[in-house]
Amino acid sequence: MKQPLAWLTLAFSLGIIAASRIEIPLPLIYSLSTVFLIFSCVTFKKRILFDIFLSCLIFSLGAVLLKNSQELPKCHIHNFVYYRNEQPYIVKGYINSQPVSKNNRNSFIFKTQAIRAGNLNYACCGNILVYLRSKKELCYGEELILRGNLYKPQHTYRDYLYNQGIRFIMNVKSEADAVRVNNNQGFIVKRLALWLKRKLEGIIFRYASLLSAAIMDAMVLGEKRNIPWFVNNAMMKTGTVHILVVSGFNVGIVSFIIILFLKLIRVPRRIRFVIAIPCLVIYCLMTGASTPVVRATVMAIVFMLGFLLKREPDIYNSLSVACLFILIFNPRQLFDIGFQLSFTSVFAIVSIYPRLKSYLGIESLKIKYLRLLIDGCLVSFSAWLGTMGFIAYYFKIFSPITVLANLLIVPLATLITLCGFSLVFMSLIFPALASSFASASELLVALLIKINAFLARFPAAYFSLP
Repeated sequence: MKQPLAWLTLAFSLGIIAASRIEIPLPLIYSLSTVFLIFSCVTFKKRILFDIFLSCLIFSLGAVLLKNSQELPKCHIHNFVYYRNEQPYIVKGYINSQPVSKNNRNSFIFKTQAIRAGNLNYACCGNILVYLRSKKELCYGEELILRGNLYKPQHTYRDYLYNQGIRFIMNVKSEADAVRVNNNQGFIVKRLALWLKRKLEGIIFRYASLLSAAIMDAMVLGEKRNIPWFVNNAMMKTGTVHILVVSGFNVGIVSFIIILFLKLIRVPRRIRFVIAIPCLVIYCLMTGASTPVVRATVMAIVFMLGFLLKREPDIYNSLSVACLFILIFNPRQLFDIGFQLSFTSVFAIVSIYPRLKSYLGIESLKIKYLRLLIDGCLVSFSAWLGTMGFIAYYFKIFSPITVLANLLIVPLATLITLCGFSLVFMSLIFPALASSFASASELLVALLIKINAFLARFPAAYFSLP
């Protein structure tokens, strides 16, 4: 079986899809999994039969995992909320995400530990989304006691929150309804990462104008809350909105910077990778651990481990490891738009691009710059082919201008991202030079916005779908 992890990931994903579409009792799936496990052991030396039964086993495990994720524990907060109860609830727990502050309102994911309904107190678990009217600065890991109404999200938002494991939204009307407990909880490494993120955001916004800082903040640290709506909307039309999030490219830059720095101070190669791996994990947590960043981080770690173990990594198997890593923790991520776009775009590039390049005979071109230009077009075209169906389905837009737009916008986004990293680095080492990178970013951001707006005005640049 070539690329075994790729085939097993496909079987695992199909099992998740089947379990989401077909009502199958959990005991039956467990029984089938046991049967397939036995047959896999029995046929271990018979290659074809073993591959078939192993694929069936992985398929059933995918179904089991999804069904288990849908079974809420008895202590889940869902079991203590009465839908027609107009009285507020009192919930104790801690902030389980980086709070987002906007218009004197904080929003964050809250990990519940106890709930008071009426006159009774219950220990509970599960995450809720909290909206808190407050000017207070909050941070990940803070323990709070909240008082407010709990309600289910509206239908259009419900599926997205359910895929994140969130069943309820809590509306806390004032600061008086939020009591801080002098105790910090949560993952200590994540607390460190988010603290570091706040410090780096402060540096970016201190040196750059609001618009440039907002775009660098999104590209370098994955924070989109300050992006103006008109910028996001314009880039959606040209199919370049993906540059406003941290992706595999950013993880590549961080890996390169870390390894180059360690090389300059003469750290041995194997130790460089050992140091780089935890640094990438911290950067992943710092940027919010979105699906593209987790995917890229896992793939980078697989490649580094392959070097440390003296094994040649395979791109398809590395992509499969990243996919399995995410789905094992949360199988419902398979139905998330970000997950689908991230993996589909990378798969399209690694599978379609080499074939197009070989078919067109690009390597035979003697003009280097022309070869690089065509290579860039083919990469963009491959990603567009892989994702256009998802974009048309979810966002109701079809953008033929995407390939040309990415060819022009992506290099600019690359330079802006590098300016952002350089600005942060120089502000810590040579503060006098930081303003130079800030000025360069201002120019590049202005150029990016103008080019994107120009492309969006092209005839037939995009079509809104019904």
